[in-house]
Amino acid sequence: MKRLILEAPWYTYQKKVKALFERDPAIHVGEIVEPEDGSADYLFDIEVRDHEKFLAMDRVFPKCVQFGNVILAINLYDEENDTGTADVVALYETIFRGNPIVKDVRLAQDPTGTQHGFVRFQPEVIQFFDDDLYDYDGNWSGLAQDIAREVFQDEIRSIHFCTAPVAANGTGE
Repeated sequence: MKRLILEAPWYTYQKKVKALFERDPAIHVGEIVEPEDGSADYLFDIEVRDHEKFLAMDRVFPKCVQFGNVILAINLYDEENDTGTADVVALYETIFRGNPIVKDVRLAQDPTGTQHGFVRFQPEVIQFFDDDLYDYDGNWSGLAQDIAREVFQDEIRSIHFCTAPVAANGTGE
């Protein structure tokens, strides 16, 4: 094993957010710091260099996450200053536009007539070092859909995160 150290869950959360947007040139996820003003126990910044993406993320991304008695604040920064509006599905299209981790965003209707949005991620494993004692290298491994479900917590708005099928040749659908 590489290292036997334990990561706090708020660090794992930040790493998941970072992994989700790591390949998107318009979004930069900062490191965790302890705020001087005491507004939270820890915080990290997300800088968005696309105003439409910022507006979309501002509407759906949590501003703080609680881990027991520890509060992790998330600051979104708009690096542009244009205007724009969109519905919830379009918000996710905007958030993930240009991010190769996403295959597509689709809208579908179930048999009852209810509309559902689907963010379909590429069938790839995301991996980063964490405190997984069951992994030889200490890595956390998982799918983007699992990270998105935890990060956005948006199933109640009929937005679902899933993985696109793996094609027979292994390149996706």
